[in-house]
Amino acid sequence: MFFDFSTFSILAGKAYDHGCPWRLVDVLRVFRWYFKAYEKWTGRPHPPIRMAQIRRIIDIMPFLEENPGGYPDLEPDDYRALIDQHFMTQYAGADFNINHFFSGRIRELRFHEVFG
Repeated sequence: MFFDFSTFSILAGKAYDHGCPWRLVDVLRVFRWYFKAYEKWTGRPHPPIRMAQIRRIIDIMPFLEENPGGYPDLEPDDYRALIDQHFMTQYAGADFNINHFFSGRIRELRFHEVFG
């Protein structure tokens, strides 16, 4: 992997809030899958993302909605299929940045495509 995941892991650890229903190791697994898929599909490392973006992604990762509440909608392992589906989806002008994946209804739509 070209992306410096060890440095990213340190940043994600600082951004991680223990209020997240998932363990940090599970959050990091999802990030790793995404960055590996990004490199596989684009042939380049994912661009750096800011601490605020990392924190926002961690906060919504277990949920399909951007303003989550209650119990998680997703399990960490669900993301393997969602990420694969995301990269097989044709978007007009998308750069496949992780921020795109975690915006709007992207994950919800991929969830319904994969899991019905």
